Amino acid sequence: MSSFQRFVKTYLNFTSRERYGISGLLLLIALFHFLPPLLYSKGDYSKELAEFKTQIAKLDTLKVTKVYSNSDEKVYSSQAIVEFQPFYFDPNTVNPIELKKFGVPDYVIQRFTKFRNAGAKFKKKEDLKKLYGLKPEVYLKMEPYIQIDSKANAYEANDYKLSKPTETKNTPQFVELNTADSLSLLKVKGIGPYLSSKILRYRNALGGFINLDQLNEIFAIKPEQISEIKPFLTLDITKINFIDVNRADYFQLNAHAYISAKEAKAIIAYRQQHGVFNKIEDLEKIYVLNKDMIQKVRPYLKF
Repeated sequence: MSSFQRFVKTYLNFTSRERYGISGLLLLIALFHFLPPLLYSKGDYSKELAEFKTQIAKLDTLKVTKVYSNSDEKVYSSQAIVEFQPFYFDPNTVNPIELKKFGVPDYVIQRFTKFRNAGAKFKKKEDLKKLYGLKPEVYLKMEPYIQIDSKANAYEANDYKLSKPTETKNTPQFVELNTADSLSLLKVKGIGPYLSSKILRYRNALGGFINLDQLNEIFAIKPEQISEIKPFLTLDITKINFIDVNRADYFQLNAHAYISAKEAKAIIAYRQQHGVFNKIEDLEKIYVLNKDMIQKVRPYLKF
């Protein structure tokens, strides 16, 4: 008998009891393989599979968003800090990009812009220190050059009471809100320089108004002021500035009044993970976006 025959007889020759055991094991393997599809043959299996994919998508979004959040300053600082080039400026009117000359990084400039576009105002130098992310040493370099217009601040307290020339006050002036400049708005009864600047800043943050009720969202405007000016305002919604949600970067998204930094990061992260958005419902797949926010920003998005 050859060595191969001895090997077969010794190791591959099973008793009847062992053969039954092997057959039973094979049967169990077959049941575990084919039973789940049979149990879910009426569509429940596909539903659970879809739900599983949704959960995976959420996890992907959260995972990448966390990476973006932890590297906020590094990821979104698109340019190196420029050489210190000081100049005198009013934080309420300065071009935000000019703040780079003091060594202010891009992500802080974005927060500064959004803060100001929301209608907030710097009343004293120290208010600039409240800007999240602005390092104390950078503020100390800026502080000697900050010059806030005290006359402009006076408008905040008195704007609602400011009188217009007789011919303007007695003659109704109707203004299209999405194309008006500051001089046009001043013709409307109830709008003074301070209120005009707040309206224009918020319009820029939105990309245009889609309804006059959005005036109520502007920081520190009294309801009675809005009631007085609304009858003299019109809207041309064809003048809206749209955001291409498949091309916009973090800064463009976050600059919009309705999109927070966290939401902008989530949109970018999901787009990188899953490709382009084809319709507004695709945004609902992003875990951190709620439906109210999506509906508010919907008129400003294009795909």
